[in-house]
Amino acid sequence: MANYLKWGFITIAAVWAAMIGTMAGFAWNIAHMPQRLPEIERPPVQNTNISIETQEKMEGYWTVAVFGVDSREGNLKKSTRSDMQMVFNINLGTGEMRVVSVYRDTYLKLDKKGRYGKINDAYFFGGPTQAVEALTENLDLNIDDYAAFSWKAVAEAINILDGIDVDISHEEFRLINGFITETVESTGIGSHHLKKEGLNHLDGVQAVAYARLRKTDTDFKRTERQREVANLVLKKAREADLATLNRLASTVLPQISTSIGMKDLLPLIKNVRRFHMTESEGFPYKVKDAAIGKVKDYVVPVDMVDSVKHLHQFLFDEEDYEPSETVKEIGKLIKSRVNK
Repeated sequence: MANYLKWGFITIAAVWAAMIGTMAGFAWNIAHMPQRLPEIERPPVQNTNISIETQEKMEGYWTVAVFGVDSREGNLKKSTRSDMQMVFNINLGTGEMRVVSVYRDTYLKLDKKGRYGKINDAYFFGGPTQAVEALTENLDLNIDDYAAFSWKAVAEAINILDGIDVDISHEEFRLINGFITETVESTGIGSHHLKKEGLNHLDGVQAVAYARLRKTDTDFKRTERQREVANLVLKKAREADLATLNRLASTVLPQISTSIGMKDLLPLIKNVRRFHMTESEGFPYKVKDAAIGKVKDYVVPVDMVDSVKHLHQFLFDEEDYEPSETVKEIGKLIKSRVNK
């Protein structure tokens, strides 16, 4: 993949700060750069469950898993759950980026041993390597790289970008101040409560609190808020000057775990602005709440095969995608357990 194409993703993933600082690597003094970014675990290179034709189709894209980890200690390895998991899919020819949020409570296959549970448990049990493997198998994808970060990194990055403007609904305003207090306590970054609903200029802590709101509606709406914040921060990052990007690099780089190497961060900046986020969706496509065993709050796909078909249509414009036998087996098992 041409270096400038990877640059495009770095700009986009900047939205969640995991990658936002890496964009400034171009301006950063090379003598201070590590050869690779922290805590690297390479994801699987190839998904052997999908057909050769599908693998060839995916060669025209760069697919990256991005994890927001709910860790107060900065732990980006296992034993902490991913509060957010997104798949960024970049068309290498057009610069178009499409994003899919995988609902964290979705009941899916977690590992090669056949264990099932909430998809965010995959990160808890095996860190980014197992989380990438789980997404790869359940979604019929080849995932090329990953990035993981804590919410503290997100808050600091948004503060450096001087915040974002968000329209807060009545229900969101009713709960957000409690989440602001919680986020101040967990990140150690100062902030203040909002005074009104409607349009607000949010600092980093407030923006993270907004993205993490729950109980006011569903996880589906929550992931919409996360993608909204992602798009707003992307716009600010695209307008930032090199001095600001330099501050982002020195602040955020030590707080991320990624498989992207420094050699990928040194291409020319001139092509960055051709990359753009166009659409975003949630996975599974159609869902329902269900109890499985003693757990009552799973999100399950109504039809796993249909959801994966829709995913590939959305990400790769494949109208007649036929999911793998692995996905079909996962779907059958989920249906059998829900119906018990």
